[in-house]
Formats: sequence, structure tokens, C-alpha cells
Amino acid sequence: MLNPILTLKRILQESAKVERQDHMVDGVVRQISSAMKVDVCSLYLTENDEMVLSATVGLAHSAINKIRMHAGQGLVGTIYQSQHLLNLENGALHPNYLYFKETGEEQYQGFLGVPLIFQGYTIGVLVVQVYATRRFSEEEEAFLVTLAAHLAGNLGHSGRSSRLRKAASESGEAHITGIKGASGIAIAPVMLLVDEKQLEDINDRDYLGKAEETSRLFDAIQATLEDFESQSDSGLGHASDTLNALLEVYSLLLKSPELTQAFHDGLNSELNAAMALKQAFETQVAYFSAMEDPYLRARSEDFRALAAKVYRHVANDHVHHTVVDTPVILAGKHITVSHLARFDAKFLAGIISSEGSALSHTSVLASALGIPAVMGVEASQLKYLHQQTVVLDGNQAQIVVNPPEPVLSAYQRLLEQAKSLDMDLSVLKQMPSETLDGVRIALHSNTGLLADIKPGLERGSEGIGLYRSEIPFMMNSHFPTEEEQVKQYREILQSYAPLPVTMRTLDVGGDKPLPYFPIQEANPFLGWRGIRFTLDYTNILLEQIRAMILSSANTNNLKIMMPMFSREDELVRFTKVVDQAMAQLLGEGYVVERPKIGVMIEVPSSIWLIKRIVHDIDFISIGSNDLTQYLLAVDRNNSRVADMFDYFHPSVLLAHKMVIKEANRLKLEVSVCGEMAGDPLAVVLLIGMGLKQLSMSAFKLPRIKAVIRHLNTLECRVLLDQVMELSDEKETRDILRRHLIQCGAERFL
Repeated sequence: MLNPILTLKRILQESAKVERQDHMVDGVVRQISSAMKVDVCSLYLTENDEMVLSATVGLAHSAINKIRMHAGQGLVGTIYQSQHLLNLENGALHPNYLYFKETGEEQYQGFLGVPLIFQGYTIGVLVVQVYATRRFSEEEEAFLVTLAAHLAGNLGHSGRSSRLRKAASESGEAHITGIKGASGIAIAPVMLLVDEKQLEDINDRDYLGKAEETSRLFDAIQATLEDFESQSDSGLGHASDTLNALLEVYSLLLKSPELTQAFHDGLNSELNAAMALKQAFETQVAYFSAMEDPYLRARSEDFRALAAKVYRHVANDHVHHTVVDTPVILAGKHITVSHLARFDAKFLAGIISSEGSALSHTSVLASALGIPAVMGVEASQLKYLHQQTVVLDGNQAQIVVNPPEPVLSAYQRLLEQAKSLDMDLSVLKQMPSETLDGVRIALHSNTGLLADIKPGLERGSEGIGLYRSEIPFMMNSHFPTEEEQVKQYREILQSYAPLPVTMRTLDVGGDKPLPYFPIQEANPFLGWRGIRFTLDYTNILLEQIRAMILSSANTNNLKIMMPMFSREDELVRFTKVVDQAMAQLLGEGYVVERPKIGVMIEVPSSIWLIKRIVHDIDFISIGSNDLTQYLLAVDRNNSRVADMFDYFHPSVLLAHKMVIKEANRLKLEVSVCGEMAGDPLAVVLLIGMGLKQLSMSAFKLPRIKAVIRHLNTLECRVLLDQVMELSDEKETRDILRRHLIQCGAERFL
């Protein structure tokens, strides 16, 4: 019985040992030929819309790179064009058969060829042949199809690295696409950080006894905390406050009770300092990496960075301030806040990192520094960037290696325009967020950590539209007490007073479990999460609501929002808990006011319930991320379908329009707090729908305010009617982009 998975594993193990693609494909055909016991195995790869014989066992070796076929030409070209396999008893009898004398293939009769499809395109054709006149069996056909599917992905990614390597050595242009971290453009050489320890790199060490290992670990922790204190005087200019806040978060994480207990558990199990450290941090990384909420999932990167930082002290592997005298773009597997603190800010041009996201603290600090960041770049590509001068385009999440002169000149012009834009945006803080025809649009910020407070206030936030209250729960080894929650919430409420702060109650469960309350479910997106979880544990919900109300005793700027609302009875039960909390606190002598109550519109069923609950709530907030995900049945964190996640999909736009129209009709306060709120193109449509409140990342506030000040609500309504007739999201974007250009808002895109 043929086993494609085992064969593929052997192929990948062998191919990983070589860098050159021609050597890799030679190994591939040898392995397949041996596994299937065939007389010929050949691999044809796409090159300039032709299929080129790239490797073979059985055909003349001299024919490699010489045999070429266009789409529809020969059997290979037929497979390339049709994207369908051919299993022939005698290949020479097929009407599309094309004979190449130099291959010596006239002696082979049985033919089986399958296409290699990568991201919808044919990147190659895999062929096996035998002397005998016979069709290949169903088992052989299934084996080769399975093998080709796996091989296509491997060769597709390998091809990217090969093109990049070629560009780096031959001064040819190459493009790398990653994930947006921070907007902006930089043109500078790349400095690759190759000696940085990662969590996975922590190795076992000689065990010196419990007392010695305990001392070693906690001395390293103390040294790390002292590092954070010294780095707070970083000289990062206007971004120093942001860095200080992030370093304070790192300190709080490192001193958290659950980590301290995990360290002791490892040491008590006679692990040495390094392995106790690794085990404790791996547990935290696993919890946070499994979370659905992208903001909380990004916190796993903080734990990775902390582990590496502490391990350097455990191993006496000290890292000193890095001295450079010209601007550089830092690149590495995981660029952290600590890395940035070691550089003089005026020489930090940009960041390229394999790990991380737009919600990571590295991206937050990059935004505060005003430098671009591209995350999610394949680690295998980084080594080809070292010392290469590249264009780093944070707006498009692209890196251009060896850009030709016209491209370089175009980006240099954009750089100058960006500098001018930053100066212009800085004066907007004191200006109203108002359209040309005088309609005020309130701009609020989203937050979840104390580190996010200052950036929002610095950029003119008019309140917090979404405070993710999960953080105090995630950072404990137990459900936090009422007093612990009050301390956390009060700082947020007081910092923003008298501006409103909307706090979402605990939104955990499903694939976002608490470290001390794991939940296993087959389909976590549709499972026991959000309000479904807390209504089953009303004591936890009651204590959280009490803490929130107590925190606002002197500010009275609290609004409480229920997540994952989908049923009327959920709201009834939730309201009773709020009433119970108020009665208890008043009975205990506290002077408190009942906060405004609202629900998140993120589950599709909630759209049709708004008019039924209008008298029981004060506001609603559209969670555009989850609403889009549920409407389209697309997991945006799944790379196979992420490109289908698009809030410009007609059904998503129609849903938002319905909710906003209904809320306005009912005179119910409504806002949007997902990614749509921070997208200049989407803002045009949201204003056209009648929305008057947006909540977004603090770093997007100035740009969105600038866009709003170029818009006219009547024109926005006309554009909305126009795009609602379209079925193509790209066409929608093109129309909106052209409108913003016509409005003079091109530089804010």
C-alpha cells in the first residue's frame, strides 16, 4: 500500500537539506520514482507561462531545461491548461501527444500526469511513466494526486524564496508580502538580528540543586525588571511614554501570580532554572495563542519576548545597546519592544518580523515612533534581506528588494508626502471631527491594556468605545477579586473622565479559555463563550459588574456592554444582574449611579432583535469583525479562507446599513468598533449609512479624522447607493478610492 504522507515526509526532510531548487526537485523525482516503482518520474515547472522539464528520472538528463511546452501543447501542456489529470494506457495514442526526440520517451507507454496547483494557479505538472501498456491503478492515481497537492504548497513557498535569493544575488527586483504592522514607508538597508534567543531555543542545563536553580531564576527575573526600568529612559522622543507604558505591562506580566506559581512548580519538580522558565512561559503562550480575539492572541508574543529576555540573564548572555550611525530597518524572527529600546530612535527606519501582528506591542510602539512595520514575513526569506537596501511599505505590507529606479523614485516622493502629512495631522487634535456639511462624528478608541491609555488621549480620542475587560482575568491564576478588578478599571475610567468609557463584560470561553478554566469544544466559534459563559456563572458576572460600577463612583462615565448578544432572554437575565449589583452597592452605602447598558451586534440573529429590545438598552455597538465572520462563515485567522473575509461584501454592507438605519429610526445610540471603523474607505460608507460614532485603534484616529473633514454626507449617501448595487468588492474599493482622491484626501489612504 502506497503512503503519500510518509513519502512526502521523506521528500521534505531531504529537500530541507538543500537550498537550490534544482537540487530539491532532483530529490523529489528520485523519491517518487522509488516509491511508485516506475520507469520514469518527471517534474515540469511553470516558467514564463511555459511548462519546463525541471527534473527527471528515466528521460534523458540532457533534456532538462530544454523541453518547453505552452498551455495545450502536448500531454503536459494539456494538463497545465485543464488543471485535470491524465491517466493513459498508451500516452502516444492521445491526440495531443507531442514527441520530443531528445527525451528518449518513445519507449514508454503507460502515462499518468497530475497538475500541481498553488493558490489556484498551475505551478507544475508531475508525470510518471512505465514501459508497459497499462493504465495506472486507482491506488497509484490517488497516491500521486495526494502527493502533488502537498508538493505544490512546498514548491510554491520554496519558489518565493528562490526568487528572493536570485534577486539578492543578481540585483533583480523581488517583492515580499507580509501582514500590516504599522503604516508608513522606509527606504534603508536591513539589519538582520540573527543571534536572538527565542522561547524554542531555551535548552536544558546542568542541574545544580533546587536552591541554586531557584536563586538563578529569580535573580534573572529581578535583573530583567531592572532592565525594563533602565530602558524607560530610552530617548525615543514622543514615543517614550508609549514605550514606558509597554515596559510597565511587561513588568506586570513578569510579576503576575500565575507565572510566579508556575516557576515554583517547575523548580519543585527538580527542573533547572532554564527549563522551569521555558515550561511556565510555554503554558502561557499556548493559552493566549489559542484565543479567538486577535488582540488577546497577540499577547502571546509578549510572553515569548519576556521568556527570551529572562533567559539571557539565566544564561549570562547579555545584550548591549546597539550602535548604528545610519538609519536601518531591523529584521528578525521576532522583533520585540526590548530590541527597539536598544536603538537610537533617529536611526530606526522600520521593522520586519516573522512573528507578530498589527495588534502586537511591537506594532503599537512602531506606530508611536512613526516607523513602518511589516509582520508575518516567512523566516526563510529573512536571511536574503541582510544588508540589502529595500523599500518597506507598511501601508501595503510589502517589501521591495532591489527596486528599479522608477519604483525607488516613486516611493521617495511618497516619503516626502508622508512627512508633510504627519505634520498636518498633528494639528488636528484640537479640531472637531466634522464633515464639510457640519455633521459631527465622534471618534473613540479601542483598548485593553493600561499601555493603550496615553496613545488614545494623545491623539484626541473622545472616549473609549470598547474596553476589553478580559485582561485582568487572563493575567491571573484565579478569577480576580472584586478589589483587583476595581483597581484596573478605575485607572481607565479616571484617565478618560469625563469622557465615556464603554466596558465590555467578560468575553471568554470557546477557543479563548481562561488559564485556570480551560474549555474544550468541537466548534468554539459557535460555542460556550461571551455572555453564554457568564450567565451560567452569574456570581462571576455580578462581581465584575459590581467592580465596574464601583470604579466609576467618582467619575460616572461608565457604560457597560454585553458581548455575543443573540437572544432576548439573555438581555433580561443580564439586566437583572446589573439591577442586583446596583441594589447591593446602594445597600452597602456606596454612592453610585446606574450606568448605561448596551449590547454588541455581532451575531446575525441580533440584527432583527433591535426593535424588540430598544426600551431595555441605551446603545448598541456593531462588532464588524465578528459580524463579518459569522455572516460569511469565514474564519479570518485561517490562511486558507482568510482572503474571503471582506467587510465590503454586499451582505456585510447591507447588514451594517440595516442596523444603523434601525438604530437611527429608534433614536438609539449606535457605533462601530471593528476594523471597518479605522478604514478610510469604509468610513465613507458608514457615514453614508448615517453612523455618527466610530471606535478604533488610537493610532488610526488622526487619519480618520482627516478623512472625515474632507467628506460631505450627501455625497457619501450617493456613493453608498452606488456600491450597494455592486457584487465585486474590488470594484467597491476602486470607486471609494477614486472619490477620496477627488475630495483631496488621497494622502490619507
